[in-house]
Amino acid sequence: MNAQLIQRTMQLLRNVAEVDPNDVIANSASQLAVDLELPEKIKQLTEVEQQLVRYAYSKRKQYVLLPSARHAVDMQSAKRLAA
Repeated sequence: MNAQLIQRTMQLLRNVAEVDPNDVIANSASQLAVDLELPEKIKQLTEVEQQLVRYAYSKRKQYVLLPSARHAVDMQSAKRLAA
């Protein structure tokens, strides 16, 4: 993985950490985003951490950090509230 892809992964994990209603998933995503600051961590992901990264990528269009926003939003919840 190159640096840009690692940064993207970290951002997606932070989005999950801020928005996901499951506290275990949110806390795990937050911790993994921090752990990925260490360059060697990306080469040593456990199966659970790999699943969490896949989950974060699967939510990339739902949990979104909008331009100039400080926090991610759940686009599905935002659409329901707007309706």
